[in-house]
Amino acid sequence: MDTAVIEAMKKWPNVPAVSGYLSLDQSGHWRHHRAGDANRYPEQPGERITHPGLLAFFNRNYQSDEQGRWFIQNGPQQVYVRLDAAPLIVSLAQDLLHLQDHTGRQVDTIQAWYLSAQGTLYLRTPAGPALLSGRDIAALLDQLRSADQGLDSLDLGQPCHYEGWTLPAYPDACPLTVWSSCVSPARELAYIVLPEPDPT
Repeated sequence: MDTAVIEAMKKWPNVPAVSGYLSLDQSGHWRHHRAGDANRYPEQPGERITHPGLLAFFNRNYQSDEQGRWFIQNGPQQVYVRLDAAPLIVSLAQDLLHLQDHTGRQVDTIQAWYLSAQGTLYLRTPAGPALLSGRDIAALLDQLRSADQGLDSLDLGQPCHYEGWTLPAYPDACPLTVWSSCVSPARELAYIVLPEPDPT
């Protein structure tokens, strides 16, 4: 978090949080909702934010609270973010081996994998729950293996839990869970899709 942000929080500790103005789409793009209605109309994508300085500020000051609400700490104010897919969107880095999230941070550790019935791949990282960008799913699934088998040897049509899965760049084995179609990723991974401030 920026030093100026920390100082502003100390100076004005009781600024009410807001929601409805920002969202994070499934590609990891920040989006602005001018009317503050992002949560009321979750089907509306909002306007993509492209200003380099603003993007850098968001990426440095993005975090979560104990309830699983993700927000930008904008000076003394928390601006809650609607999540269209997950709190973090990860993709393969330039080496096509390591992963990085949409804020530019490298993923150092993978704690667990989750494969949805729709074929999307989620993961748990120390920084938070993440969704693998769709464009990288095929390449990563090719690399994901247990000691003696790949995903092509599993019955992915049935909910199940497997131990011992690794990637070349992440040799520490972790579990892989295949979810049924009724599983809510947000509930399983403990994040809030449409966060709202606490009542005042």
